[in-house]
Amino acid sequence: MNHAFTLRVSGIETAGNYEDRLFDAGCNDALVAVVGGKLYLDFDRDAASFDAAVQSAQRDVERAGGHVEAVMPPPG
Repeated sequence: MNHAFTLRVSGIETAGNYEDRLFDAGCNDALVAVVGGKLYLDFDRDAASFDAAVQSAQRDVERAGGHVEAVMPPPG
């Protein structure tokens, strides 16, 4: 089952090849955006539960050198 959510991430410099690092770390199912200097990853992740999806995405972000500041479910 797919679960949609957004992670606000810190610790990843948004210059250079940060998109490649995220992709290589497993965030290939995320849309990457920088808004107001903050990095956001919009995920559509396949997992057994919402919590499992968020936990696996968080591990991937950490593998890329980042830290999850906030988890936001989709609006609605």
